[in-house]
Amino acid sequence: MITNMSNVVLPDAAATPVNQTFTPASRVADNTARWLSKPTNGALLGAKALQLSIREPADPMSGVYREIVTLAVPKLDTSVPTAPKVIGIGRAKTEFIFPASFTTQEKKDLVKMHEQSLLLGSATTLGDNIVDGSLPY
Repeated sequence: MITNMSNVVLPDAAATPVNQTFTPASRVADNTARWLSKPTNGALLGAKALQLSIREPADPMSGVYREIVTLAVPKLDTSVPTAPKVIGIGRAKTEFIFPASFTTQEKKDLVKMHEQSLLLGSATTLGDNIVDGSLPY
């Protein structure tokens, strides 16, 4: 059960990073939490969405926990300011699968290594390859 619903603040990748504040939103399903970062006008159209879904195993002793994090960032066409429309949505989705036997530290290690693999501006991580859409070889 998710009980720590507070704001989530994520910086963008601008030269001078701008923080995006995601505030708790309504539930979309059991074992799912959702946060929204609305545009400055407060409209729902164009809001960025962050979601965490946790599925527990049927057998907590030998099954796996599936935890899915999804970030959706829409792009708006604002050429007609009174009638903006969504022209595309970028999505990032990560699924963590933890065997029931994993310790908290082993889970932390996996999450941290995954986070570090996505860094930008480094020849030893994958972030720039993801942005460029190219394999590192």
